[in-house]
Parts: sequence; C-alpha cells; structure tokens
Amino acid sequence: MNNYLNCLHKNNCENLYLVLTPDKRDYLKYQNQFINIIDINKYFKKNVLLPITYGYLLNKLIVKYKITTIFNLADIPIATKEYQVLLFDWSYAVYPKSIVWKKMKFHDYFKRKFKLHFFKKYLKYVDIVISQNKVMKARLVNLYSLKKVEIINNAVSVENLRGENNFNFNLPKGINLVYLTHYYPHKNIEIFIPLAQEIKRQGLNYNIITTIDESQDKAAKKFLRDIVKLNLQKIIINVGAVKMDYVPSLYIQCDGLLMPTLLESFSGTYVEAMYHGIPIFTSDLDFAKVVCGKAAKYFNPFDVADIILQLNSVYTNDNEKITLKKEAIAKLSNFSTWEEAYIQYQNVILKNIKFNE
Repeated sequence: MNNYLNCLHKNNCENLYLVLTPDKRDYLKYQNQFINIIDINKYFKKNVLLPITYGYLLNKLIVKYKITTIFNLADIPIATKEYQVLLFDWSYAVYPKSIVWKKMKFHDYFKRKFKLHFFKKYLKYVDIVISQNKVMKARLVNLYSLKKVEIINNAVSVENLRGENNFNFNLPKGINLVYLTHYYPHKNIEIFIPLAQEIKRQGLNYNIITTIDESQDKAAKKFLRDIVKLNLQKIIINVGAVKMDYVPSLYIQCDGLLMPTLLESFSGTYVEAMYHGIPIFTSDLDFAKVVCGKAAKYFNPFDVADIILQLNSVYTNDNEKITLKKEAIAKLSNFSTWEEAYIQYQNVILKNIKFNE
C-alpha cells in the first residue's frame, strides 16, 4: 500500500483517489488534491464481521462516494457491481491441501476457513485479479476457473534494504543463520527444535537466529520455552522482534537465510537476503522456487537431515557460495522497480476508465 501510494502521490493524476482504510493516520502523509484518505471504523477489521464489511459496509461507502473503479488490496473481494481489481496475495486461498491446515489450532483453522468461504463467495464480483507470479496465477486459474488474471511481479525497493542505523545484535561466533519472521503456523518455526538438537549432537558450527516474541502467539511462547527446557540456547538465539531500521544490520551480521516456510505468495525476505549477499536455504516448494530460482538451496522442510545436508553443501564449498551469490545478483536485477510496477498497476486499474471514455 505505502509503495503504491508513494508513486501515486508523486505523479499528477486526473482522477480522484479515495483510500478507504481503518488506519487513516498511517496514510495521511499521502493526502493531496487528488488523494483523499477516508477513515473506516477499526471495529470492522474483526474477522467475524467479514460478511458485513465486504458484503455491505464497503459497498455502501462505494455508493456514497460515487466510486466507479476499485483497487482492492485486502484479502477479500467486495460485493459490488463496480469495476474491481483485486491484488491477490493471500496464499491460504490457493493451497487448500497444504499441511499447514492440519498444523494450526482449531480457532485459527475456523477463522481462515470462514475467511476463505467469503473469498470464494465474493470472487465473482472481481473483474481482474492481479497475481504476483506465474505460480499464483496457475493456482488461481486451476482452483477457481478465473478467466482474467494478470501477472505483475512484485516490485523491489532497494532503498528500504540499505539501512543507515547500525545495531549490534551481539551474535555468537560461528555460522549464523537467520529467519526474520513473526510467529505464524505456516512459518514452520518448530522444525528448529529437532534441527538444533541434531546440530548439537553432531557438534556443527551452525547458530539459528530467530526474531520471535512470546506475545505473538501461545505457540511462540511454547517454542521459546522449549529452547530453554531442552538447553538449546547456544544454538537457537532469539533476538526478539526487530525494528525495521535495524533489519539491514541483522542481515549484515548473519551468514545465511534459513527459511523452512510452508506457505507464501511472495516473501520479501528472499529479496532482502539476495540484496545482502547471503545464501538462501528454503523449502523445496513452488512458491519459493518461482521467486528464488537458482539463487537458493532447497530442502524438505520436515527433514532435519536434508536441511543439514544443504547447509553443509554450501559452507564446506566456497565455490557453491560464490555461485549462489552470483545467481542472487542476477535474480535481483530482474525484479521490477516500484515505479515500473506502478505503471503496470495503473494500466490494469484504469482499463475501465479508458474504456468508458
């Protein structure tokens, strides 16, 4: 949202853009003569009110403000007769057989199934879906028989990756492998417990750096408690939630990205690792391969032995490390800038307006 609005703000527009958001203060800096930020009650962010928000409230506002073209950046389509473009990035909707569904707690399972129901129900109101890559497009087409799916590859803003604020995380000696993430069931953070036990058993020189906070989930609290209980504190080093300003410092102080995720649509974490020149180790799944290509080493995210095998294949072979870095540089150069992506978004969004003219 911020990157799109930033580009919109810098360009002179003939049309009036109304930004409907429950977080108005976060976007007021973009307001000008052709961008108007409109506040929506935060109460309607609640999952239980999905049918009211997307089936009634938003459509009422669309009628009130005489909106004729909609760029929907939420996960759920709006039940409206107006021209609607949906930017799709909710991976749960296209991985119905993922093991993640079985791993999550009943409350989370019910919440996401409830949300998925209304995603399916209101999808008929969408004129064009924008997918972030060919894998997501194929899944959308196969699962929902969609006819109009445009691919606009995720843009990259390297300015956000440079960082000017240095911060010392006091990481231990050895090979530090970072997983920069909040706790979610699909992040598969629990695999680090048996992985750390095997690293300890073999006396390997790997440290796992996590950024979990116990307030993120009860399971996150259990994960952190298990580290202490099993005496794995010297292998799994949890630095807690990291401020955005300090993210570049963390990458600079680490030797690789270890990301056993089970579900993504597109993860900027891969791009961050590419930019900072550290090897990527991630799950052998389609969403990872379409983003990373040859710039990563892939493993079975449930197989500790396979993870260690892939780590050893790089950290005992300097040539392999150099090859991965070259592939990452090449891959990074192929990502669109936000200015390029913005033009592509506008071409899709304004199709309806041009047609009416």
